[in-house]
Amino acid sequence: MINIKADVLYYKLMLQGHELDKELPRSALSFEQICPTWERKLRTGLDQQDLRTLGHDSKYCIVGEAWGYNGRHAGYYIAPLIPLIGCWRCVKLGREMGKIARLHGQSCTSYLYPVIIQFLEHWNKKHKDITKKGHV
Repeated sequence: MINIKADVLYYKLMLQGHELDKELPRSALSFEQICPTWERKLRTGLDQQDLRTLGHDSKYCIVGEAWGYNGRHAGYYIAPLIPLIGCWRCVKLGREMGKIARLHGQSCTSYLYPVIIQFLEHWNKKHKDITKKGHV
């Protein structure tokens, strides 16, 4: 029971753009600002379609939403273009989230939090302007 309460606390802090040990800079965007649809899905619970999307469809996954569901983060699905128009780090984080969803199924949300925190830090450091412009 204590572990569940800790997970809930961690999740609430993560949604507000915080980590347990440190606060993101005030100007940092929260998960809700970057990925409002996935924030809501994680808060209310993932269904089987959500798990399939996370595990197998990079365009519509968490990272895909941040990029505007356009596939650009993956170089429009052509790997050689990633250095020109996409982001290897986003691709790797998206793959990691997909792997977690496939491995843990319905219980994947608690395993996703650390990767989402990494993604938020990366996004706020490298791609924050994309969100401010209303996606790519």
